[in-house]
Amino acid sequence: MAGEIVRIEALETYAPPGHSGTVNRRLVEGAATGGRFEMVHGRLEPGGVADRHAHEVEYQAMMVLAGACDVVLGDAAPVRAEAGAVVRIPPGTPHEVTSLGPEPLELIIVYSPPIARKDA
Repeated sequence: MAGEIVRIEALETYAPPGHSGTVNRRLVEGAATGGRFEMVHGRLEPGGVADRHAHEVEYQAMMVLAGACDVVLGDAAPVRAEAGAVVRIPPGTPHEVTSLGPEPLELIIVYSPPIARKDA
């Protein structure tokens, strides 16, 4: 395959388990990278939450594109992250994200290795 250009609206949407008010789209499928990583666009409506959870083996990095959120990493107090913030989450680190509004929170999320699919 020589590559492709796709509009984000054309990509399939899914809501991860334990996430409310969330619509995700896979920008890069893990299979396309030989299982090295996957890249996701996430959108959380104001008040949307990624409930506290941890990824056993996946390293997760998130970049806030728009909006604002509170992020809890491990046992630390919530920290506000706004556009331009990068959040790095090592495997096994409990984390929670809450969209603060008034506009939706938009994120680019990278998982390495790709996260196990539970939405299919």
